Amino acid sequence: MPSPFLVLAVCVLALAPLRAADDVLSTITVPPGFTVERVAGPPLVERPMMACFDERGRLFVTDSSGVNLKIDELQKNPPHCIRMLEDTNGDGVFDKSTIFADKMTFPMGVLCLNGAVYSCSPPSLWKLEDTDGDGVCDKRTEIVTKFGSTGNAADIHGPFLGPDGRLYFSDGRHGHEIALPDGKLMSGKAARIFRCKPDGSELEVVCGGGMDNPVEIAFTEEGEPLCTVALFQAQPARVDAIIHCIEGGAFPYHDVVKEFKRTGDLLPPVTPLGWVAPAGFMRYRDAVFGKVYENNFFSALFNVHKIQRHIIERAGASFTAKNEDFLVSSHTDFHPTDVLEDADGSLLVIDTGGWFRIGCPNSRIAKPDVEGGIYRVRRTGAQRLEKKSISLTQEIWDRVKDNDSISTVDVRRSDDRVRIAAAHLAGLRREAAVTDDLINNVLRDSSLAVRRECATALGRIKNPKAVSALLTAMKTSGGDRFLEHSFVYALIQIADREPLLAALKDESPAICRAALIALDQMDGDNLSAERAVPLLEAADAALQQAAIDVAIRHPAWGAEILAYLTQCLARKELDEAQQENLRNILLAFSRDNGIQTLIARTLDQENTPVLTRLVLLDAVARAPLDKIPAEWESALVRGISAIDERVARQAIEAARSRNLISGDEALLKLSKDETRPAELRVAALSAVASRLKEVTETQFAVLRASMNKEKPPLLRLSAADALGRAPLFESQLIALTAMIAEMGAMELPKILPAFERSNSAEVGRKFLAALGESKALNSLTPDALRSALKNFPDEIRAAAEPLMKKIDLDGEEQKAKLAQLEPLLKGGDAVHGREVFFSKKAVCSTCHAIQNQGGQVGPDLSKIGSIRAGRDLLESIVFPSASFARGYEPWHIKTREGKIVDGIIARESADALVLYGADRAEIRVSRASIAELKQSRVSIMPQGLDAALSKQELSDLIAFLLSLK
Repeated sequence: MPSPFLVLAVCVLALAPLRAADDVLSTITVPPGFTVERVAGPPLVERPMMACFDERGRLFVTDSSGVNLKIDELQKNPPHCIRMLEDTNGDGVFDKSTIFADKMTFPMGVLCLNGAVYSCSPPSLWKLEDTDGDGVCDKRTEIVTKFGSTGNAADIHGPFLGPDGRLYFSDGRHGHEIALPDGKLMSGKAARIFRCKPDGSELEVVCGGGMDNPVEIAFTEEGEPLCTVALFQAQPARVDAIIHCIEGGAFPYHDVVKEFKRTGDLLPPVTPLGWVAPAGFMRYRDAVFGKVYENNFFSALFNVHKIQRHIIERAGASFTAKNEDFLVSSHTDFHPTDVLEDADGSLLVIDTGGWFRIGCPNSRIAKPDVEGGIYRVRRTGAQRLEKKSISLTQEIWDRVKDNDSISTVDVRRSDDRVRIAAAHLAGLRREAAVTDDLINNVLRDSSLAVRRECATALGRIKNPKAVSALLTAMKTSGGDRFLEHSFVYALIQIADREPLLAALKDESPAICRAALIALDQMDGDNLSAERAVPLLEAADAALQQAAIDVAIRHPAWGAEILAYLTQCLARKELDEAQQENLRNILLAFSRDNGIQTLIARTLDQENTPVLTRLVLLDAVARAPLDKIPAEWESALVRGISAIDERVARQAIEAARSRNLISGDEALLKLSKDETRPAELRVAALSAVASRLKEVTETQFAVLRASMNKEKPPLLRLSAADALGRAPLFESQLIALTAMIAEMGAMELPKILPAFERSNSAEVGRKFLAALGESKALNSLTPDALRSALKNFPDEIRAAAEPLMKKIDLDGEEQKAKLAQLEPLLKGGDAVHGREVFFSKKAVCSTCHAIQNQGGQVGPDLSKIGSIRAGRDLLESIVFPSASFARGYEPWHIKTREGKIVDGIIARESADALVLYGADRAEIRVSRASIAELKQSRVSIMPQGLDAALSKQELSDLIAFLLSLK
């Protein structure tokens, strides 16, 4: 007989996971009339990610081992698996688990189809088969390969079965190189939506863009794909979104979007979601939840611990959405990654737990011990329907299986939904027999969605007889962006040059614009400067903008553009749109000698308006040239001394960005001019600081005065930057230590490099004593402090150890500190919190904007309260380097000359990177000059703000941020 203590121990161990599950379950809320139960967890499944049912009702689940590894480590010994769960007694709770496929790198999707299991797991889309029926995969086939990955889950996802019988899958922005059967190579670095047949044949790109990570794809009844996307550029900031995967669509925001054909402006999302890290996505097809839920979509939002309901509605040729929370957990370690419909009409929600930290999560503190589970949502008292109704489009989709052709009858059907589905299949199969009916629909159909899908089909069929109809249809598009895209993209695919050249002279601006864009985007040299440049003067704003966009893509047209630019620069006034267009054209043609001379000459003319001068100086700073022309250097130097403060400041920033040594004398002269504002004098010193031989007492006094805590944040930051890079005397370093106690978390890290050049024991002792009194001490990292002390005597470095221990908090200490501060999440005053946010003390608005007020260096926080919990905000304030918002990761660059640049990459070009620092200054770094480039572990957001603020101020600040919905 076993010991009663042993029995008790076993019982306790068995109940421990259950209690943890109850803790999570108790935090979940759903709408009235619904219930939630946990139907699987450890040990059946530990950290589930994505799931799919097979035709026998078995649930195939991708399961994580709990490790966060880079792709090289994942491929050495693939740690993840796909499990098969079964409910053997039919009570809705899974009770049996077996491993179907082990040694998977990172399976981010699973699809059961025709007895096989498909999964995207880097570097490939796999077909997994159990050939002997024992429930274990014994045959693995790479259907499509090869895809890039870093191991952060921003890569291939899926696949998902479209109603058209194709496998759809998504790929993030890590690149792909796919060898096709015909020997060609399909490659690119942008994110994409792909589709292929189940055997991997007929692989093609549906759409794509510069967004970081398209995740899951779901389909409307008509077969139109929608996709959840992480990091999509939507005004006023980057957000996550749901997009409509229209064929040939190009979406923002990275420069890799240039890999796609352009049909005009980049496409907008169906709906923005905020910073939520979207994952699973599905359409609810049953009626069990009630009529109002039929054909609603549901998404799993990892970061905000919720399942959201999306009521998708037609809006012209595309869609719009109303978003509502459906299932929400207040548990910080509840991270939903998938949501799917069971055969009984209930929803399954997959919670992966707390293990994942290197992709889009809101914390970098991994918790592999916090395991996940699977939850079922039911409608209370709902009765299972005996027979499911067949949708109107099902007849069309059923014929896919029999490989039937689409007929003229199908594209003439009275129901819009059927016509959309039929047009899609006609295009997919290139059914030329229905061309005439497709043309009639493009011109006359009352549904914009039908017209769009028919245009898409015509583009795939490539019959030149459709060109005239597509051009004519542009006049009646009503400005619908998705409809116009389909017309122009079809013209690009058909590629019939002569009628498009004739259309450039059409009296309709819409027709002329479509022809211009199509000619520019067709393969080959189809458009000359003589035909396109005159359209830069078009009276129609949309046509003129299209001509500007086309011209920018043709830098060899410099001579033809010169006359147009001369006219633009002669204008006395430029509105914002004109300024932006002028800047873009100047940058595109900055290598042209004639335009370089025009820029310099215009800068030298006394009657050049200030706004025009600012645009020119900005173009000089941002031009993709390793070395700017001498005539630009001379103009910049003169601009530094300009009477107008805006011009002088812009010239200083340009000189700093270009590392312009020839401007040093002018910068020093400005820094000594007591009649000029302190902001200009400090900016001038900051631009030249690293090249100074010494800092005069007058200069030092200006910088010290600018560090006063009552001064504007950007002035303090600029002064701290100058002091940190300037060669200070020992006496000046001692004077600087006297200011440390009053420095904020933003300035203190900036002045540390000044002490790297000292080996004075006296300076070292005063420096350590001052740091010991500093409220901003926690803004420093151990590495930064070690670097500042590296040249001091051993005794000084030894004396710094207590400070090192104080700022070097490990994960457990960070958790403890957060727990200590958690009471501040309640009782804050949001009204006062707004004052804190925009105050000189908190300096939040230096980098972050709310409703267009504030800086643009960090993420826009206008809706942060709807996508971040209080504890997440607390962690981001107290430990900003614990997590980075995707797209705002800090980078560390060391040049071949030894220059160090830290910041967020604002944009990239073929030959340079442009970074934003915390002071919002742009710094351009030539790619050729980069000796080392790596992602930094230290945020440019200052650490230690919690110490700079009182507890009440911190509480009020968080209350304000939570109020931003």
